[in-house]
Amino acid sequence: MITLIVDSTAYITKKEASDLNIRIAPVTYYVQGQVYHEIYSDCNGDYINLLNSHRNHCKTSQTNVATFLSAFEEEIRKGNQVLCLTLSSRLSGTYSSASIAARELKNPNIIVVDSLLTAGGLFLLAKEAVKMINSGLSLQDIVPKLEKARNEIKVSFTVDDIMPLRRSGRLGLVRQSVGTILNIKPILKLVEGSVIYDGTARGKSEQIKKLSEKIPPTAQTAIVHYICDYATAQKLAEHIRTYMPSANVSVRMLGPVLGVHLGVGVIGVVWK
Repeated sequence: MITLIVDSTAYITKKEASDLNIRIAPVTYYVQGQVYHEIYSDCNGDYINLLNSHRNHCKTSQTNVATFLSAFEEEIRKGNQVLCLTLSSRLSGTYSSASIAARELKNPNIIVVDSLLTAGGLFLLAKEAVKMINSGLSLQDIVPKLEKARNEIKVSFTVDDIMPLRRSGRLGLVRQSVGTILNIKPILKLVEGSVIYDGTARGKSEQIKKLSEKIPPTAQTAIVHYICDYATAQKLAEHIRTYMPSANVSVRMLGPVLGVHLGVGVIGVVWK
């Protein structure tokens, strides 16, 4: 049997993980020096108030090598093969930790794949992996298909406050006025796993319009992401459904690790 291990930034609920037979690798975050482990998306407690109360004293840490070693060894002892998907290596060292753990075990039945994605993108890729596993494909056959599938998944998002992203060092050059004056918010996207500037929007209505316009009419699935601003997320989802009535559109909440870097006002879309 192939066990699928995915890090917590896919934001999968406990029930989804059970139904899909996905094992979650927690990503760590710190608030005022206190350590927390992000896990299932519906098991992270009241992290919003925590981040809001200490917004300048939050940081994250990649899933460590020991966590992956323990998970990999446990699955191998059970006689399973392991397919591990992580968030983009350009956003986190989690992929590096998983790769180091796999190399240490020197077992060809453990393969780590860099999703070049996160959040709903990683979730959609994980669901593709589950389909491939359930269809009976071998571990070696699944990997190239996943690498192709990840290129078909796109991510675009906007934030209320760009400072957490600036502080994280995960943002390219964006002029200082963006996100600081005149209610101008950046539109950002993931390109080959990196966060890239993709224009601006002024106010909520234009954010909804511009994010919607990113999604091509041929898209079959769209996920709208939020942390605090559920109302805007719902408006965005309804806007997408209006001109893409045949698409499967869902609204999913992000979690604390991405909240540290994007701020709790983030609104995003993922599609394929």
